[in-house]
Amino acid sequence: MQGAKGATPELVGKWENELGSVMTIDQFDGVNFSGTYQSAVSSDGQYATGPISGTVAEDAIAFTVDWDIAYASVTSWSGLLLHNGDQACMYTLWNLSSTPEKEDDFWQSIQAGADLFAQT
Repeated sequence: MQGAKGATPELVGKWENELGSVMTIDQFDGVNFSGTYQSAVSSDGQYATGPISGTVAEDAIAFTVDWDIAYASVTSWSGLLLHNGDQACMYTLWNLSSTPEKEDDFWQSIQAGADLFAQT
C-alpha cells in the first residue's frame, strides 16, 4: 500500500466497503466533502441512509453520518487514504454511538470496528 501524500485522490463518486455499504461523495472542495451513505447493515435489517460530511488532510480522512431520528445514532470514521495499485482505498476505524433505551444499556450503545472502502 502506498500513501497518497501530496496527491489526494478525487473523492467525488462512489466508495464501497467490504459489507456492501456505499458512500456517495457529491461535493469535494479539496478539504471538505459531503454526500450520502447507504449502510448495508442496520439494527432492523434494512438499508439505512444518512447524510455524510467529512474532511481530508493529506493522507488522513475523517467523516460522520447522522442516521436520523429513526436510529438515534451517529457513526464516525477516521483513517487513511492509500493506493492499492491504481485503486484509491480508505482504511478506516469507526465508532457508532446510539441513544440507549435505558441507562443500563450505556456501554452497549457504543460500538467500534474497521472498514476498507474502495473507489468504484
